[in-house]
Amino acid sequence: MPSKHSTNPVSPAASGSKPLTAAKPFSPPKPVSTAAVAGDERRRGQRVFLRVRANIHVALQGKPVTFDATTVSVSHNGALLVLKQSLPVQTHLVLEHAGTKDRVACKVVRSAQPMPEGFHTPIEFETAAPNFWHIAFPPPDWRPADDL
Repeated sequence: MPSKHSTNPVSPAASGSKPLTAAKPFSPPKPVSTAAVAGDERRRGQRVFLRVRANIHVALQGKPVTFDATTVSVSHNGALLVLKQSLPVQTHLVLEHAGTKDRVACKVVRSAQPMPEGFHTPIEFETAAPNFWHIAFPPPDWRPADDL
């Protein structure tokens, strides 16, 4: 009687499973030329997915207003924010990091996209602020490991 831990291979037909097939060789995707990407869509730096609470200070109809915001992603040059309301493109505002109280002048660079949690609003800092988020960004040539 064969043992339960037998090293004899079982044929696929006997086990009821399909036979194994040879794996196809992996071919990485072809790199995309940034020359083919529209100017607004080209990234000037690494983006990091990071949730940070923030406040938006803006003048609407001549009155100062403060809104709560949360980031979706951040970079040296700005962020993608979630807001409860949409702001027009080119709106100038001040972004305040809720944890550090640091502030930076920004503007809305593209139309907000409505999402279930709020409006995804891309903003850009008036000048690059690499230390505003208080994180270490990956180097420009960083890529995730292939073995994940």
